[in-house]
Order: sequence, then C-alpha cells, then structure tokens
Amino acid sequence: MRITHVQSSFVASLGGAESYVLALASEQARRGDEVEILTAWTDPDTVERARRAGVAVRVRATYRPYRPDQHGAGTAAKIAFHALDVLGTLGPATWMPEEARSDAVVHVHRFQGVGAQVLRARHGAVVHTAHDYCLVDTTSTSIRDGHEPARLGGVQRLRARANWLAAQRASILVFPSERALARHHALGMPAEGVEQRVVPHGWPAPAVSPAHIETGGRTRPRFVFLGKLQATKGIDLLLRAWEQADIDAELVVAGDGPERPTIERAAATGRITYAGWVDAQQKADLIASATALVFPSLWPETFGLVIAESLLMRCPVIATPQAAGAFVRDGENGLVTTDATPGSLARALRRLAHDATLREGLARGAAASAAALDFGRHVDRVQAVYADARGIFARAR
Repeated sequence: MRITHVQSSFVASLGGAESYVLALASEQARRGDEVEILTAWTDPDTVERARRAGVAVRVRATYRPYRPDQHGAGTAAKIAFHALDVLGTLGPATWMPEEARSDAVVHVHRFQGVGAQVLRARHGAVVHTAHDYCLVDTTSTSIRDGHEPARLGGVQRLRARANWLAAQRASILVFPSERALARHHALGMPAEGVEQRVVPHGWPAPAVSPAHIETGGRTRPRFVFLGKLQATKGIDLLLRAWEQADIDAELVVAGDGPERPTIERAAATGRITYAGWVDAQQKADLIASATALVFPSLWPETFGLVIAESLLMRCPVIATPQAAGAFVRDGENGLVTTDATPGSLARALRRLAHDATLREGLARGAAASAAALDFGRHVDRVQAVYADARGIFARAR
C-alpha cells in the first residue's frame, strides 16, 4: 500500500505528534508499505532519521508567517496564519493533488500551517487523526485561563465551521480517546456527516542503555518531568508543588520550550536539576532511573506520549486529572491528583516519596498496563482503518 502521512512541520526536536508519525511510518515501512511523510518544514537531521527507517520525507512549501510548531511574533501574524488556514478550507485541495489517489491512503496528522483542505478525500481515501483540538480551536488545547470552557468564542466557532467543510469530506476521522472525541462534540463538532472512530494510540517500548539499568534500587526518590516547557504543560504548577512538598527527593526536568528560562532559574537555585533537551535514548534512561514520572498538564491531553513510555518501562505516573486520561488509574499504576493545584500535586509527591510499598505496587501496576499500549496491535488497528477508508471512498465515488 502507498501511504502518505501529512504533518505540516516535521522539525527536530520532534514533539509528541511528530514522534508518533515517525514511529507509525517506520513500522509501516518495515511491514513493506511504500511510505512517505509530506511536510512544509523539516531539517536535514530529521530527514536522515526517517530515511534510515525506510521512510521518505518530501517537502511541499507553503507560505505562513511562522512555522506551525512556533508561536506568532504578534497579533497580526497570528491572524494572518489562521486566516490563511481558513481560506484554504474554501478552495480546492491543491496542496497534494497527486498524493490522494484511489490506490493510496493519505493520513493527515496536523493540517494547521497547510490548510484544512488536505482533509478532503477528492481522489483517494483520507484519514485524519486529531492529535489535539485543532479542528475546533486555534490554540489546539481548548483551554482558556486554565479551564475547559463549555463553549468557545464566536470567532473560534466560525473557524470550526469552516474546518468542518473540509473535515466532513474525509473518509474517516480518528481520535486517540473517547474523551478527545467527546470534547470535540462538546465544542460543536457534529457527530454525523463523516465516520468518526476512537483508536487508542500505542507506542514502541523504549530501549534502556545497559549502563542505566537500576540494579540495586534507588534510595532517594527521583521524580522526572519530560515534555515541552510551556505553560499548558503545568510548569508553574510543578515548581510550586515541588516547593510545597518539601521532601528529600530529586526533581529532574527535561525538555525545551518557552518556559525554559523559568526552569533554568529554578535550577540555578539548586531546587531542581535541568537536563535540557534529551533524545530518545536519554529520555528512556531518565525514565528508567525515575521513581515516578510527573505529568501535570493543564489541558485535556488526547494522548500523553510520555505517559505511555513510562508505563511501558514500569514507571508509575503522577498526573493531574486533565493529563491522566484513560491510562493513569489512581492507586493502580500511578496517582491522579484531586485537581490541578500545587497543594494537591504536592500531596501526591509526598505520598509516593514516603511510601516504598506504594511505589512497588504502582510499578507492578504500570507493568501490567503495558499490554494495552502494544504498538504492533495499534498499527494493525490503523491498517484496518485504512482498509475501511478505502472502501468508504470507493462507495462514495
């Protein structure tokens, strides 16, 4: 099968959605499919990384005031960026005419930055995975002032309607969780008009460097945060909770992003350890060394990739209710705070730091959760979606 993955930006360091695209494309190529990633922005190192996995990366340039994985320099730039995306929903899908054909599948992951017109199944089956809330929200999180509003503003609703003109022409829309699908419906996305399915993500089990495998057990608890350093990931919440917890333990923060100066200031005082941006191997080694992963995200995560990686490595997770999703089950494979406040997160940190029996039990629970994340079975489910999408397109045609 010929498969074209559309990811508007594919630039190191890869975020969660980009990492998923590369993992999925690599496994499909290993199984014998002809796979490529179509993008508007990439870099030589990422292209080479994909090439080594048997996946071609092709660039199709498009104009935007800034890359989709960046933030606009001002209000005018942001308006222009999103206006160009909306205008794209009204015109023909000219960005990839030769990719969508009857014997192929186009799998769209991120359309912001190239326009929602890529969702239209004009010449072949198109599958769209909603990794976040781009269909209904320009910020991708559906969060306002730290809360999940039941209704977004008028401009957002008009933009969502324009997106729907293209999205309802796709063959199948895929959502990583029931919560993500329900949130889209709550914000106005129609439940009818196009096939909509929940296909939970899986993830390949990370490989740990032999030198970093713990043999004697860690006596001093170590908590690890891994992710993009941005406000919606709960950076401020984490630092305030760590201060309140007042425990004899270590907090290691790894990642990069706009909140990096805040983390660097905290590291300069000795309160935490900042590991900077880490590659896949370094990330696996950090998880292997951790008592627990701390994931204090403030927005309703569709799929927490780092949660999956942690559970696959028997590492419990401390998460806010917004971040926990369906994977983190309180008292079974991690701890879910009562709310997204410093006090609640501090109590969870103290509880795990002081209770060795709890830590052991949650580690066993994390290991038991790994089966649901098996990546091979996930790819099988995705391939079944492709087959159904091709059938849907053929019947519609």
